[in-house]
Formats: sequence, structure tokens, C-alpha cells
Amino acid sequence: MHVSRLATVLAVRAFRARYRRRVLPANYSGLAHISFLIIIGVGGIIATIVLASTSWRMGDLWIVPVALLMANAVEYTTNRGPMHRRTHTMQVLSKRHLGRHHCFYVADAMSFESTRDFHAVLFPPVLLFFFGFIVTGLGLLATVFLSRTAAALFLATVLVYYVLYEILHLLCHSPPHWRLRRIPGIRRVAALHRLHHDLARTEQCNLNLAFPLFDWILGTLNTGQDQPESAMTRQEESDNELHLPPIQD
Repeated sequence: MHVSRLATVLAVRAFRARYRRRVLPANYSGLAHISFLIIIGVGGIIATIVLASTSWRMGDLWIVPVALLMANAVEYTTNRGPMHRRTHTMQVLSKRHLGRHHCFYVADAMSFESTRDFHAVLFPPVLLFFFGFIVTGLGLLATVFLSRTAAALFLATVLVYYVLYEILHLLCHSPPHWRLRRIPGIRRVAALHRLHHDLARTEQCNLNLAFPLFDWILGTLNTGQDQPESAMTRQEESDNELHLPPIQD
């Protein structure tokens, strides 16, 4: 193992120990966390689809690709801006994402070690309600200009995007031997996301997760072709490196 990579993994091990001791609540359950996000998210999706079905019109389906495009743009802009740049006005976002998530998970140490490590991957549950409040407001505003069906489809599409983001992001940080992780499409997403967690490139590449549309448009898509090793080979090696004796500090 290269000395610099070993030093990085040791530093991550130390950070994880401190995080679990000082930040992670004693009663935290990662399974409860992801279950809550999925149940509430899917419940919202079903509710909005039912609402849309009461006055269904095929002509309203145009809003689905528009909502996907908007969600992709918001994801890219948020990642390129407040989540990865320390600013005074959005300090909470950068502290949680850049100061915690990107220190807990780096390119040479991408996998969680237990479900309690989900805490450093998933957005806090309260954010789902905040996010839902904003999206619902946008949906209500959309009814001024669009039909109720189109507005409901807009809400459903954005919620699908959010839930898919959370699930795929969690799978990107799962151990490589997980069966879901070995699905070709998910392996590809995980490989791209690993490059994003390279500390030298964090703010510069792969700022979208599942659908790197704006990365491609704005020239920040990095497929790892400049690397001497394939992304997945490096990924499997780096996850194995995490099986080092924990650091006591």
C-alpha cells in the first residue's frame, strides 16, 4: 500500500472514531433513519400521484422531464456552491457536508462499517420536512400557471429524485461485496462518486450523483480515464484498507 494512502486511511479511521464519540447520538439507528426517509418519501410520492390521477391528462406528462431537469440543476448548483464551499451565509451546509461527510468518507475509504455510519451519509430527517415544505410551496405556486395534475406530477417527480438520491448515495458508500452495489449501473455511479471524494477534486468534478447531466453540460464530469487504475479496482482496494486496527485517541 502506498504510504500516502495508508496515512489517509489512518487519518480517516481517527476521524471516524471521534465522530462516533462526539457527534453520533447514542440512540441513533441507521436502519430507522433510512426507513423513515423511504416511508415518508414514498408516501408523499403515492399521495401526489393519487392527486394527479383524479384529473389525469396525458398532455400534462411534459412536466416530468422538466421537473427532472430542474432537480438535476438544483442538485448540481447546491453541490457546486454551498455544500462544498465554506461561506458565512450557508455555513451549516458546508460544515455538515464538507466538514463531516467528506472527512468521514474519502476516496481511499469510501465504505461505511456499520449501519450507524449512515449518519454521515444521509440528510437528517428534519431536512425531508423542510424540503417537502419548499417543494409543496412550489407545487401550489405551479397550480397558478398549470393544471392540478401537472402540479402534482411535478411534486411526485421531485420527490422521486430526492428518494433516489438518498438511496443511491447510501449504496455508493456501501461495501463493494453488497449485491446491490454490484449491479452494473450502481457500480458505475459509485465509481464516479468515488472520484468526487478524491480530496483534490471534491469541488471540481462529479457534482451530480445518479444523472450527471449538468456535469456533462458544464464540463465537470470526470470518468476516471486519467487514472492509471480502474475506479472500481481502486475502490475495492481502498475498502479493504479499512480493516486496520482502530486508532484510540
